[in-house]
Amino acid sequence: MKQILLTGLVSLGLVSYSDAGLITTYSNRANFDAAVSPLPTTLEDFTDTYHFPISTGVLNSATNLPGINLFPGDIQAGVTYSTPIGYNFFFNIDSGGAYVGGFLDAFFGGDPNRELTITFDSPVSAFGFDTNHRMGTDFDIAIEFTSGPNFIQNFGVTNSTSMEFFGFQSSAADISQVTLSGNGDSVFAFVLDNFTFTNDSAAVVPEPSTFALLGIGGLALVGYGWRRKRQQAA
Repeated sequence: MKQILLTGLVSLGLVSYSDAGLITTYSNRANFDAAVSPLPTTLEDFTDTYHFPISTGVLNSATNLPGINLFPGDIQAGVTYSTPIGYNFFFNIDSGGAYVGGFLDAFFGGDPNRELTITFDSPVSAFGFDTNHRMGTDFDIAIEFTSGPNFIQNFGVTNSTSMEFFGFQSSAADISQVTLSGNGDSVFAFVLDNFTFTNDSAAVVPEPSTFALLGIGGLALVGYGWRRKRQQAA
């Protein structure tokens, strides 16, 4: 019996542990869209005009700032965009600059290390966005998973007004948060538009580890019952 329990506990430890998903990057939106299909996606275009400053430092579907004509429902549900509170125009929905309609940006506002935090209501498997030279020549991104180490990488941006796409897909629906920041060679701390993310909760299935645990428990019970029968027969 002790041996069976020990085997079950060791197996339990093995199947309960999970690494972070593997990230695939995309520079073409059409390829990204094809890769994440048939999962439903949400596209955030940050409205069709400007709203600034976002004085709370928080932007989501519940944001209510009548003074800048930004109301609940203007931003798509499922994600929260935030940055530490600063001064002046530290967080904005801007317009112009080769972008269509509004786009999300920030001036440094007293924080030379200002960054954007993107928090998903529930874990997703993929996201992407457009940017251009207003981001600067490069940016840093950190992807936080529900388990395992973060994905941290630097990406260069073409010095052009044209939109450039950056997409990220995990091998699992385990992306919980993203941190994004330009590297200070622009007047903006960060700039992005057309933020897209998958709605993985629409296709939830039981995790393989659940079935593995049930199997281990069943085998342990069968083995224990068989051993008891042999002891009683003897």
